[in-house]
Formats: sequence, structure tokens, C-alpha cells
Amino acid sequence: MAKLRAVGQVELAGERQGTRAGYGVVVPGPRRQPALPDGPRAGVLAQTVAFHRDPLGTLRRARARFGDVFTLRLTTVRPLVVVASASEVEPLLTADPQRARAGAARREVLPMASPRSIFGSDGPEHDAARRRVAELFAPEAVARRADPIAALAAEHVAGWPRGRPFRLLPRLRALVDEAFVRELLGIRERERGRAVAAAIQRMLWSPGNPPLAVPGEGDGLLGAAGAALFARRRAPLARLLAEEIDDRRARGDAGADVLGCLLGAEPAQPTEAMVDELLALLMAAQEPAAAALSWLLERVAREPALSDAFAAGAAARTGVVDETLRLRPAAIAALRRLSAPVTVAGHDLPAGVTAMLPIVLLQREPDLFLPFGGGGRRCLGEALFRTYVDAIVPVVLRSLRLSAAWPAPERIVLRGTILVPHRGALMVARAA
Repeated sequence: MAKLRAVGQVELAGERQGTRAGYGVVVPGPRRQPALPDGPRAGVLAQTVAFHRDPLGTLRRARARFGDVFTLRLTTVRPLVVVASASEVEPLLTADPQRARAGAARREVLPMASPRSIFGSDGPEHDAARRRVAELFAPEAVARRADPIAALAAEHVAGWPRGRPFRLLPRLRALVDEAFVRELLGIRERERGRAVAAAIQRMLWSPGNPPLAVPGEGDGLLGAAGAALFARRRAPLARLLAEEIDDRRARGDAGADVLGCLLGAEPAQPTEAMVDELLALLMAAQEPAAAALSWLLERVAREPALSDAFAAGAAARTGVVDETLRLRPAAIAALRRLSAPVTVAGHDLPAGVTAMLPIVLLQREPDLFLPFGGGGRRCLGEALFRTYVDAIVPVVLRSLRLSAAWPAPERIVLRGTILVPHRGALMVARAA
């Protein structure tokens, strides 16, 4: 594949040759940054709404008109250059993390993501944050959590409505939240664990599927209002996490879980800094897994024969899961914020540009499968998601017969950076 290469000196355009009177000094004209690739001409707000309401359609239409590399203008990520070229996937995903920064790009879209966290950090900070918890997310480690997760799934599924429409996505969010809090975060005390899971849901709740990104720093009055609202929602969860951290410190018992890893790696780290790191991890652990499970169960509900794959063995199950992730990935894209000029697919992109590899579009190409990203930023939760599938989906299919409440497959809409069913996977459940 082509290698991502640094752009050399930008050619000076409109340079003025001349002398200052009496000094004989050449006076250069202003440097001109490379022009960004062409793209849709609609206004920023119109493009943002269109992109969130129909991300795949918006990307397809832009590529058909402007080619594999084009510029979108959105309310938060500016400038955003979409790179829908298969040959540029590996170079961008494996680029020098100091020159192509995933954490900085994510913080543009989700300004509440902490630069201390795996999700929002870059360079050595990201490497250190990942090392602190990596062993807990290894395939063999998360596989040991399958039985408790399945038992928890049975409890949740028993409380799902029967005989009337309900949205699957929020039900799966609640299940995934509690499973993560109990099995990965290690808060086993039932009441506190459920309180933490409920606080995560309140912090991230928003009505419907908003057609706009989350406002943040630099977005004027709207950004200030968004930051204040998030701070209020964050406070109850931050308090509960701080109590758990302080309790463990007082007991001198860190535990073999995420909290234990953080306490063991940096015992002197202030509680608030640890809470800040945990919040971003909790956000990243919730919506993608719940969205992917929703897409999977929505597909099985519409194609009941696929449920046999979950009794036919790992290979058949993996095939169904991977094909669902190919057509309905949870993440919209891999993002990289360029801190130095680069050339991508023949386009000279200046520093400050965010490059987007649109997973949902690229995976329509043969031989491309990247629902978990790639390179040094490949999703740490991939094995955990596979365990969720193995533990949760069979429980649902044994307990319920799901049928889609809407005749046509639900279209893809964008929430933040996550692709979700536009009706939240509206289902009707009956006893199996």
C-alpha cells in the first residue's frame, strides 16, 4: 500500500519579488496553505444535520460527486477531510501517532473525553493508559466473565416487555452498563453497582437520535450550555466512582479489575484524576457495544433462520456477527487529527485537518473489515464485545421470539460517533 508521507515545503504562491528602498532586501509574499479537497457546498448546519440523519447516504453521494477524498463542513470537526480510498486505510491507521492523533480527533467530536483516558489521549499518555488495563481486556480474561454476564442477561431479559413494542437499544445499554460495572470495573456490591450503572445512563441520556454533534469548548454559548449540562449529569457518577476508589484505598484492597489496575499502577494519582480517566472509559464501553448488539438482534429478528447460527457453533456465529458488523458497524469512522502536513491519495493536507476513514462506507469494498479500527488504536474492547455476543445473544434467543415492529430495516443514524438504528431497534417480544 502507499505510504503516508510528509509534505515538503509548501510552494509559495503569489510571492512578491522586490526590494525595500535603499536596502536591497527581497520581500517574500504570504504563504498559501494547500487548498482542501472539494466537497458539498451546503452550509455547515445543513451538512451536519444531513450527515447525522443519513451518514451512509451523505458519504455515498459526496464520493460519487467528488471522488474518494472530499471535505465535509460540520459544526464541531473542522476542517474534516473524508478519505474513502482503500489504499490509504493502512497508512493512516498506522501513521506516526505524534503526526496523526486519534485522541485529539475524538475530543473534537466528544469534548468530554478526557485527555488522560485511553479514548482521548495520544502518544505516550495513550500507551500508558492502555497498558494499565490491557490485560483485563485480553480474550482469555474476558471469556472468564461470560457466565456471570449470561446470568445478568437472564435477569434483564426477564423484565423486558412482552406483546407490545419497545426499543431494544436502551434495554441493551442498561444491560451492558451493569455488566461492565460489575465484571470489568469490579463494583460487586449490588446496590452501588446498580447506582453506578444508572448514573452512566443518566449522564449519557439524550432524547431520540439528535441530528447534531455534542457542543463543547469553542462552540460559543451553545458549547458553554452543553458543558454545563454535562457537568451536572457527570457529578452523580463522579461522586459514586470517587466513593468506590476511596473505599478501596482505605481497605488497602485494590482488586483484580479496572479500578484495581488504576490504583495499582498509579497509587498516588488523585481521586479526581482517576475518575476523569474512568468516565471516558465508561462512555466508550457503553454505546458501541449496545449499538452493535442492537444491529445484530434486529437482523436476527428479520431473518429468524440466522438464530440457528448461534446453536451451530463458533464459526457460524462469527460469520453472522462479522457480516452484521460489516454492513452495520457501530463506529462511523476512524479519525486522525494531523499535527503535520501529509499527502493522502494525492491531496496535500495541512496540519490541523482531521482525516476521517469512513468505516461504514469503506466496508462496502471487498476485503476491507475494520469495525474495530486498526493500528495502535485498535479497539481494546473487541474481545469483550465478542464475549457479550456469546453470553447475551443466546440468552435472548432462548427466552424470547423477537419480531421487528417496523416493516423495513431501520436506517442508520449517527449519535456522536456511533451508528444506531433510527427507531432504537423497535421490537415486539413474545415467549420463545
